[in-house]
Amino acid sequence: MSQFAQATNFTIHNSTFNTQQLENPKSGFEYLQEYVAHGAFHDSGERFDPPKCHPTTRVAIIKAIINWISGLDEDTRDALIMWLYGAAGAGKSAIAQTIAEILDGQHFILASFFFGRNDPQRGTAKLLVTTLVYQLAVKLPHMFRERVNFVFENDPLIITRSLEAQFKALVREPLLELFHSGYSTDNHLVIIIDGLDECKDASIQARIVDLSFSLLRSRDIPLKILIASRPEIEITSSLDPKPSSMLARIALDDDYQSDHDIRHFLSDTFDDIKNQHPLRAYIPESWPPDDALDILVKRSSGQFIYASTAVKYVASPRYRPTHRLEIVLGIRPPKAGDSPFAELDALYQHILMGAGDVNLILILKIIGFVLLRPPRNDGEISVASVESFFSLDAGDVQLLMQSVGSLISLDERHVFAGPFGELSHYMPCVRILHASLKDFLFDHSRSKDLFLDPPKLHTLYTELCIAHLTTGSTIGIGGFDRLQEYVPHGAFHGLGERFDPPKYHSDTGVAIIRKTTD
Repeated sequence: MSQFAQATNFTIHNSTFNTQQLENPKSGFEYLQEYVAHGAFHDSGERFDPPKCHPTTRVAIIKAIINWISGLDEDTRDALIMWLYGAAGAGKSAIAQTIAEILDGQHFILASFFFGRNDPQRGTAKLLVTTLVYQLAVKLPHMFRERVNFVFENDPLIITRSLEAQFKALVREPLLELFHSGYSTDNHLVIIIDGLDECKDASIQARIVDLSFSLLRSRDIPLKILIASRPEIEITSSLDPKPSSMLARIALDDDYQSDHDIRHFLSDTFDDIKNQHPLRAYIPESWPPDDALDILVKRSSGQFIYASTAVKYVASPRYRPTHRLEIVLGIRPPKAGDSPFAELDALYQHILMGAGDVNLILILKIIGFVLLRPPRNDGEISVASVESFFSLDAGDVQLLMQSVGSLISLDERHVFAGPFGELSHYMPCVRILHASLKDFLFDHSRSKDLFLDPPKLHTLYTELCIAHLTTGSTIGIGGFDRLQEYVPHGAFHGLGERFDPPKYHSDTGVAIIRKTTD
């Protein structure tokens, strides 16, 4: 019996009373919100104002993607995944953003994740699944959210599981339960994953591709996934063996009249500058001249990033647009510290430095060789010629260029041969995708440690030519007459002093040394 039983009129001195108020525990959905990358949404305030397609540009590409999503294109109707790919700066994110806004406006059930390497939340895939699930949960019937709640309440550490486990527990199974309950929709659900190549872990990039196919392989969920990325090796290697019946591809290449779209974008933007710039009263009506547009379109090489970077620089309200365009065109020198193409330079730096120190030196030598090689009747240089010239094994160029695939492509091209171009065949050729890459690499103020010095490169290539000729190999060179085309006449002076004469005892070698020392 308690010692306080039936006690009355008593006082307790020097006492401490503790009270505890129990709060309602968080729901699984509330817990989910703590693991969402808000900046990855297509309409995120963190990304405002995101790049999007200029009006009346990229019309054919946008139509092709919308028709695929809507099932209106017989050629792509059965594909549940579409890969939109292209070189760095080709405008993939702008297209993905435009598609997202169109679908959102048409009330499609949409979830998106826009990767961004410089954002701690968007630079990895740690929050990919939870971010997609959150967006689906706020748009789908409550049953989907209840299932997500159930998963979190039974396994609060689901967010620490593998991507595969998260996809299964938080995406596939809740969607299956929802549609098996009788829920239906007139349109496919859509997931957009943009900038997959900007996910820092390359192995994760490939896993995301594999997971996308695993999610849809059974075709029991009305869901389509749009993936936009550069054609990086991990992504292409993962996509290549996938069944063509499930995959549609759109390459941002010459088939979609990029030059026409870029010219239209430039023309409209310059009109905006003439109408809105604080110094518009001092801009001639005829500005810019047509030849300036021609130059900008040519330098863009079908990639929107050059054009957008140029007009952004020209449009600055703090400076005269006419002067800034002259700087972009190289007519007027920039002031100290002024960098018209800082954004583009940073992109080139990032891609090239990603090749690694060992491979980078040889990659730059090959790029310099392609850029400085004299034009021939076909304008192309085969991969085989490059490998022979640099004494590489077959396949080495492909391995080297994998890490810079968004700047350099190895395409099957029609190559002409013979003295009059009478022979032709298709073979892999090295192609520079950005005409402005040459300007970057040959300008020390822009490229810094990546700078290529043309005179030094000419000397290097001449030495390699001589080495080939003296061993009886002329593949890719064509004899001394071709050798002269590789090197400016001034570079021949004193070149013979660089070589040990005994190495060049053949008649061909002696003739070369005599010519180079004249």
